[in-house]
Amino acid sequence: MELELQSPFTLVPNAFIVLIGPEEMLIDSLNCSLKKLQRLQVLYISGNYSRILDKLDRRFTELDVRRAFTAYQLMTILKEAYQTQIIFEYDPTLFEDATEMAEYVGQALKEVSNGSSVLLYSPWTDRHLEEVSKFADRVFVFNEVHKYVYKRASKKTTPGPRGQRTLEAF
Repeated sequence: MELELQSPFTLVPNAFIVLIGPEEMLIDSLNCSLKKLQRLQVLYISGNYSRILDKLDRRFTELDVRRAFTAYQLMTILKEAYQTQIIFEYDPTLFEDATEMAEYVGQALKEVSNGSSVLLYSPWTDRHLEEVSKFADRVFVFNEVHKYVYKRASKKTTPGPRGQRTLEAF
């Protein structure tokens, strides 16, 4: 069964999709598709913390939630998954102690997508997510948040009116 979340992307059966974008995009999509999702078996996997779960509609009752604290726990959850829709909220801390696991997680997500639709969501990208995304059928990127590069403020100050000091523009 195809599940259209919010245009322009749709969850298709037997597909592994990566969505990188603002949190509101996923939250609004899930809340707007509440009736369609209630008819499906949905597994929501989060990492050490979730930015999405507490913002979902309270009427979302048909949702199995599992938490993975490590990449190894995530692999176990994926092996046990039987649901038709799997939503994985990416957490980079899963790979803190096991950086080599990113490739295996990508392979496991692709394998699980043979029997269900898999959506991996992240508000930003990093090197582990890029490795996992290599196995995805589709990757959607909306307003990707870039890492900020902070420049050191200049020690030189220019006195303004009445002795006011301002920072130089970057």
